[in-house]
Amino acid sequence: MLALIFILMLAPMLLMGLPMVASYGLAFVIPSLATGQSVFSLADIVGWLCSAAAKDTYVAIALFVISGELMSKGRLTERIFNIFGYLFGNSRSCFPVVAVITSLFYGMISGSGIAVVAAVGCMVLPYLVEMGYDVVYFAAMLACAGALGQLIPPSSAILQGFTIIEASIGEGFTTLNDQFKVAMVIGLTCGAFLLLMTVLHCRKDAGDQEKIQAKVKELRDMGFGKVFFDSVFALLCPVIVLGGIFSSIFSTAEAAAVSVVYAAIVSLFIYKTVSPAEMWMTIRGSVKAVAKLAMLLAFAVSFAKLLGAFKLNDVVAAAVSSAFGTPTAFLLGSIAIMSIAMLFMNPGAIVGPIVNPVAQRFGIDITVFAVSQAGIGAIGSLTPPFGMSLYVIAPVANQDPMAICKKVLPLWFGMTLIITIFTLFPGLCTWVL
Repeated sequence: MLALIFILMLAPMLLMGLPMVASYGLAFVIPSLATGQSVFSLADIVGWLCSAAAKDTYVAIALFVISGELMSKGRLTERIFNIFGYLFGNSRSCFPVVAVITSLFYGMISGSGIAVVAAVGCMVLPYLVEMGYDVVYFAAMLACAGALGQLIPPSSAILQGFTIIEASIGEGFTTLNDQFKVAMVIGLTCGAFLLLMTVLHCRKDAGDQEKIQAKVKELRDMGFGKVFFDSVFALLCPVIVLGGIFSSIFSTAEAAAVSVVYAAIVSLFIYKTVSPAEMWMTIRGSVKAVAKLAMLLAFAVSFAKLLGAFKLNDVVAAAVSSAFGTPTAFLLGSIAIMSIAMLFMNPGAIVGPIVNPVAQRFGIDITVFAVSQAGIGAIGSLTPPFGMSLYVIAPVANQDPMAICKKVLPLWFGMTLIITIFTLFPGLCTWVL
């Protein structure tokens, strides 16, 4: 009963605009005090939080956030842009395609899809506008790519989802590497969809070809050798990180550490685009940014323990199982519920501990199910009124958020459909395991 009170208290606090971490904290503390700490005490809450926080996953998230910031400060992405421009600049869709790939890449290594939309939008969108491309469409496209990038390894969405799985159903049902492999298949398929839509759009929106050709000429006058040598160290970063993970040379946390060291060395000593003082400030800022996320995840894991303390897991599982009589109905229902909930808030930390045990009861592949939920959550930042990515990209584009939303919705629907297909037919992505 008190766990239900927890949920009923949490929802209005979130709707009133309280920060999610504060809402979680109050929703834990008040029921404990209301019962005189007879069912669970404040000491239990602290123990749950400490247990949840003592995970390598949080280290990986923090390090990937730092790595992403260093790559941004070190202008590694700009150099990736140049090599593609040199090679494929004569294509009318070259620069938009590279912009989308850039946004996807930043989303992969960042801890925040919203931060990616802001960073890449500010860097790339003015460039596309200068080249004569449709500002509204590509504001929507970059927002979609930045949000989707959170699904493509090494993604924070998968790291967070894996933490919640371990708390809600225990260890051993899936591994982080397996989730990364499945997420790579689903994420890249959605990414290919965005790239296809970009190419199709550029058939009617070719930009200002005079300016585009001038930029390509500038790069080609430099010569391939100079452009490639200037870009090669930036291009090697994703190769080293992702290659290390998928070849099992590195664990996820080790790959995150390698990415930080690599980005630091390249920015400091090769490109010399970051000073030691700027690097220290970047690391400090990244740690502050990840602290709030770590607290939220710790509360989410604690919520799973709270459900167990009140024996609510079986009650919820039985109720959901009766509402959705078949695995297919449950899968479709969970995607619909998650998509609708994302209109108002990010409910992954609440929904995960509830639906994961139900998926396990139905005999559903928990690896694919968890990735699909993470995917729906990642692109959920695109849909109003909660869709923060819209409100972040709108001032960058100097456009009304709802105007951008009209362009976003078909792209969001397409990605949701792709995720749904993979969820219903898991063999399409589990072949990589």
